[in-house]
Amino acid sequence: YVVQIGWERTRYSRITRATALFLFDRWKHLLRFDPRRLTPEKLADYASIIQRKGCPLNCVVAFIDGTLEETARPSRNQRIVYNGWKRKHCLKYHVLTAPDGLLIHVYGPVEGRRHDSTVLKQSGLNEILEKHFWSPTNDRLFIYGDPAY
Repeated sequence: YVVQIGWERTRYSRITRATALFLFDRWKHLLRFDPRRLTPEKLADYASIIQRKGCPLNCVVAFIDGTLEETARPSRNQRIVYNGWKRKHCLKYHVLTAPDGLLIHVYGPVEGRRHDSTVLKQSGLNEILEKHFWSPTNDRLFIYGDPAY
């Protein structure tokens, strides 16, 4: 399969990967949870915003979801990135989104075959939640995700 400008699909994959690695090395500090910016007061504000929008709980701060980014089929080790559930070759990410639309934590890429719960364990997000997701009054704060989490 050749694309319009004469490049094979695998070349796009390599270019995309190199670009992603460059961007990650340069801006990774913006992708990880930042406790200086996301203070207990800010997290409590997020919880009150979510409650005002109709959530019956006053302790939900953010939403977690995984996403798959389809890749070209690799010539070797295809099983590593093959996701049997979606039946495609991909990389997996998970993202923690605040109610204002900001991404407050991004983890990935991970092999496409990994389950969401495995990605969660690898990301270290549970430790971040345990350490930082407390309100100013020392109440526990939570994230909301689908049953896979």
